[in-house]
Amino acid sequence: MTSSSRNGNRIISGDSRSKAGILMSLRSIYADIWAFRSHIGIVFGARFQAAYKGTGMGLIWNYALPLVPLTLYWFLSTIRIFPNFEGVDGSTFITFGVSLWFLLTGCIQVPIDILEGRNAESMKTEFPMSASIMSGFAQLLFDTLVRFTFVFLIIAVNQNWPMWQALFLPLLIAPGLLGLIGIGLILGILNIAYNDVSRVTRIFLQYGIFVSGVIFPLAEAGWLAKINTINPFSIYIDVCRDIFFQGILVDGVRYFATAFLSIIFFLVAVRVFYVMEYRVRGIS
Repeated sequence: MTSSSRNGNRIISGDSRSKAGILMSLRSIYADIWAFRSHIGIVFGARFQAAYKGTGMGLIWNYALPLVPLTLYWFLSTIRIFPNFEGVDGSTFITFGVSLWFLLTGCIQVPIDILEGRNAESMKTEFPMSASIMSGFAQLLFDTLVRFTFVFLIIAVNQNWPMWQALFLPLLIAPGLLGLIGIGLILGILNIAYNDVSRVTRIFLQYGIFVSGVIFPLAEAGWLAKINTINPFSIYIDVCRDIFFQGILVDGVRYFATAFLSIIFFLVAVRVFYVMEYRVRGIS
């Protein structure tokens, strides 16, 4: 990366980033996130408080809102709208899958939303866009912990205890999270030029939960079942359910192929994001 000096200040050109490779992009983004780690916490805290500021219920909203969709599916399961799946109570099976769905889709939606707003902290200060995105992921992590706490309460009530292999779930789902973050970064950049991208993505994700095997089994759904053999959402959710409830990796070949492609795509997306970040922020 080249730089120049003006009035004693070091100026880094946005165009010079085009020469950076994948490893340099990763190192630079990691360095930015680490350098601004305290600011990330401050931004997350400010957003966390702003979410309930001026409301009567206050802090409760931060815990209640992530649970709204889960309580809907839990209620439908309790009145037997959904059957048991593979010996697992329907409410446990579905709320577990829905929680994973919101985690996976959040990895796409967070970068799009942050880049679409071109966050004020990044546009007006030295706060890097990567750090703004990380603060968004902090909120996603919080919402995910709230949802899975609810799922484990359902598990305790229904006595559908997970297998010990469930301890490996973070490792198994990590490539999927990275790959979907990569998709979010690419779509977020495209959305700046074509702002229909965020709207189309949001619609796609809203319908996607019904066609990815999250709620309804689709093994016998013909062409839809075939599409789900390459649908990363379906692949990662199925793998997590298999490990969590059965303790086995049913389709290892499909999983490892998808995981490999997810990591490759993430690395490419990080490099694209690094090259484009200054242009997104309006830095020449």
